[in-house]
Amino acid sequence: MKRLRLGIFVLVAVAQLSVPMMLAWGRVQTLAHGRVWKLKTAPVDPEDAVRGRYVMLRFDAEDKYRQPEQLKSTDSLYAILKEGEDGFAEIDHLSFSPVPGDSAMKVEPGGFWDGEQRIVFPFRYFWLTEKRAPAAEKAYRENSKRGQQNAFVTIRIRNGDAALEQLYIDNQPLADYLRAHSAKN
Repeated sequence: MKRLRLGIFVLVAVAQLSVPMMLAWGRVQTLAHGRVWKLKTAPVDPEDAVRGRYVMLRFDAEDKYRQPEQLKSTDSLYAILKEGEDGFAEIDHLSFSPVPGDSAMKVEPGGFWDGEQRIVFPFRYFWLTEKRAPAAEKAYRENSKRGQQNAFVTIRIRNGDAALEQLYIDNQPLADYLRAHSAKN
């Protein structure tokens, strides 16, 4: 009887550990093998730029893609991306069913106003260490103002899974930009 209980305990423990490990493995595979897309960021209200230790992001493509019908928050929705002339990702169209390949990611319906449906990408935050967060917030805010939008992110998409890869400021990865600008100050 003791062996049966121990066996059941081990099976339950393995099952509980396997779910988060599979989720993490899927994200690692997306970052390792997914197609790279560049997304332009949009200005963020400076008051909400960083809560805690992350940079809050907004994306141009979310604002530029609108459709006339209102969606329910329970609708499964996929944005199919295409590469624009400037090399940045644009939303080609939306789909209610998964699309195979490396150009579709799951999104959520955003607000419906001005007679148009908005969408929201699955990543909003670029996580940082406590030490780098204040400088990163300042750099992002200065480089994502209207008239001086000089920040973008790269994401990777693989089989509908999208992962945020890197934040770039002035065409440099954030860490390189911060290192270069801290040396000047």
